[in-house]
Formats: sequence, C-alpha cells, structure tokens
Amino acid sequence: MQVLQQPSLRRNRALVATIALSFLLLLGSAALTFHVSRQGVEADALVVHTMEVQRALNTTLLTLGGAESGLRGFLLTGNEAFLKPYQDAGEQLPAQLITLRESVADSPLQLANVEAVAPLIEQRLAGIDMALTAYRDGRRADAIAALQRSGLPTLNDVRSRIEAATEFEQKLLVERQRAAAGLRDRFTSAVLVMLIACGLLALFALISVRRYVATVHESRLRLASHNVELEQRVQARTEDLAKAADDANRERARAESLLTDVNHRVGNNLALVSSFLTMQQRAVKNPDAARALSAARMRVQAIASAHRKLRLGADFATVKVNEVLGAVLEDISAGLPPGDLIRIQCQVEPLEINARDAVSLGVLTSELVMNAVKHAFAPGETGEVSVVLVHGADSVAVLEVSDDGVGWHDNKHSQETGGLGAKIIDMVARQFGGRPERTARFHEGAAAPGRRPGTRIRVNLTKLQVMPAS
Repeated sequence: MQVLQQPSLRRNRALVATIALSFLLLLGSAALTFHVSRQGVEADALVVHTMEVQRALNTTLLTLGGAESGLRGFLLTGNEAFLKPYQDAGEQLPAQLITLRESVADSPLQLANVEAVAPLIEQRLAGIDMALTAYRDGRRADAIAALQRSGLPTLNDVRSRIEAATEFEQKLLVERQRAAAGLRDRFTSAVLVMLIACGLLALFALISVRRYVATVHESRLRLASHNVELEQRVQARTEDLAKAADDANRERARAESLLTDVNHRVGNNLALVSSFLTMQQRAVKNPDAARALSAARMRVQAIASAHRKLRLGADFATVKVNEVLGAVLEDISAGLPPGDLIRIQCQVEPLEINARDAVSLGVLTSELVMNAVKHAFAPGETGEVSVVLVHGADSVAVLEVSDDGVGWHDNKHSQETGGLGAKIIDMVARQFGGRPERTARFHEGAAAPGRRPGTRIRVNLTKLQVMPAS
C-alpha cells in the first residue's frame, strides 16, 4: 500500500507546488498592479497639478490685462463701465496670488517667480490708481503720460515673468507626461511577463494534473487488484474458520452428548440403587430398619434426580438451579402418599450455579422438604410445603423451606437434633457458608383463627457462587 501511495504523493506535491507558485505569482501581480496604479495616480495628479498652475498663471495674467484694457478704455471714453475689469482685478488678484503661492510651494524656482511677480502686480495696480486719480482731477494728459511711461514696461515685465513660469510648467508637464508614459510602458511589460509566467504555470499545472490523474488511475487499478487478492485470502480464511467452527461445534455437541449421557447413566444407576433399597425395605421386618432404608432410598433418589437434570450450559460448568431443584421436588411429590394431601410449592429463580454445587443443593433441599413432610403433619392431615430460592439484595442466595404444620416448638420429633437428617442439613448448610435458622411461619398476631403456626427454615448460602446471567 505504501508503494502505491508514493507516486501519488510525489504528483500531489508537484501539483500543490504549482498551485502555490501560481498563487504567489497572482499575489505578486496584484501587488505590482496596485503599486503601479498608485504611481499612475500620483503621476496623473502631478500632471493635473501642472495644468492647474498653468491655468492659474494665465488667469492672473488675463486678470491684470483686463484691468489694463479697462483703464485704457476709460481714459479714451470716460465711460465708468470700462473700470469694471479693474475693480474685479483689485478683488481677485490677491486671492489668485495666494493660490499661486500655494500651488508652487513645492517648487522653489516657481515660488521665486511668483514672489517676483507679486510686487510688480501691486505696483501696476498702484499706477492705475494714480492714473485714475489724475484723470478724475482733470489731468487727463498726465494720466495718459503715466500710462505710457510706467504702465507698459511694468505690464511687459509681469507678462515676461508669467510666461517664464508658464514655460517652466510646460517643461515640467512634458517631463511628468513622459514619466507617466514610461510608467505605463513598464506596467504593460510587467503584465505581459506575468501573463506569460501564468501561462507557463498553467501549462505545467495541466501537465501535473494529467500525470496525477494517470497516477491515481494506476493506483486505483493496483488497489483493485490488491483488494481482489485480499478478498480471496479473506474468503479462504473464512472458509477455514467456518470449517474449524463446524469441527468445534461437532466436538462440543459430542462432548455435551457424552456429559448428558454420563449424567443420565449416573442418575439411572442411582435410581437402580434406589430400587434395590426399596426391595430391601420391603423385605425387612424391623420397622426401624425399614425407616432407615426408606430415608436412604429418598436421599439416593434425590441425588439421582439431580444428576438426571444436570443440563450443562454453554461453558459445560454451570446449570440452572430451578431445573435441578424442580426435578428433585417432582420426585419427592411422586413418592408422597396418594390423595394429594400434602402439596409442595416451588418458587426458585433461574439462577446459574456451578454444576459441582447442584447435587449438594439438591440434597439440602430434599432433606429440608422431607423433614417438613415427616414431622409437620400428622398422618392423614393436609398441608403445604413451600420452597423458595432467591438471590437477595446483598447478592447472597437464600434457600427457604416453610410449612403450615404444627410448628417447630410443638413438634416433638423436631427436637431430636441428633438424627442423620439433621446432621446432613447442618453439614451441607456449612458447606455453603450458612446455618439453618428455624422460626415460625405465621406470627401470632397475623395468624388466623385455627391456623397452625408452621415452621420456616432459612439458610443463607453465602458461599454459593451465582453466575451473571448470560
């Protein structure tokens, strides 16, 4: 897989490098365009500024010439209307001079020209005032003589200086226009270079993309080939695993069958032993011996019932306790006298326990139930024996066998704690970490009229290991 990825990675890196270069080139083009545009704007602003200075110079010269022409018309005709340009010049020229000074403030030579023109303009305006005063005083000849003597030379001097300033601005305008044209030429050249570079990069990117696509296609073909090979391997491995699983299931079924058969054989053998004991019981004439043989037969029968119901779980080590105890109680019920005088009720949770504990728990339950059947009821009496096995809130299993018979304290047989049954109960209870606790089933305050107190035997099976539900 790594071999397949290496060509794609190289092509991918080349494509990324091309895209990065293209981006940098576009970024450089944008920066150059912005820079050149700003320079173009500045050049255009300088050209406009030069033209404005020229226009301001011409406007100043025209304003002064208008005042001179108005004076001449007035002196020739005496018409006050010809003095209107002179009056306007007196108001406009100071402002025009200020504008000129501000416009050429960045050029010392031009500022010197303006500063030299300003006194001449003021001098000429003062001469016009003197001519007007002489004319109004009736000295027309003096006014004309003053106009000819000082007016024309001053006006020519002003005109020559303004023309020099205008010529300077014209040269400056030409230089700035040439600089702007050169800037545009450089911008055009740079744009052409950028376009050519972009075209080359685009061509290289196209070639890289085609190679990358070809490499990806080739990698996909190789990957598809590898996938087919892997699928074949997986299929072969799956078939091997399926075969192994079938073999394991057959072996498991065989082992389970063998275990079930063994348990049934053990149960049947124990049942055969129980039958032998029954035959021996019938042949014995001594009542005590007959009772001992009957008790032994019932214990063997309980063990046989437990073995026949040992249906092992998936782990071959656990059983359902309700199945085992149910079989034991069914056999006990079947062995009771006819007439259904004593009923055995079973309430056992379907807990999973170790198989090695099942038979012992069956023996303990059988002894407790048979004890209740023997000693809680008189011959011919009806009654009920209840068996309850629950998993308590403290995670400890509790076995409880109760009856509604005469009660523990009133039963003389129950006081004989030295019997074999009592010893078996104590021994098996200790095996599970508990001791039999005997109390009355019905309290005096809760007993109904005519109800017997009954007996309740409770064993806390603290050492009984209950498996979590699967």
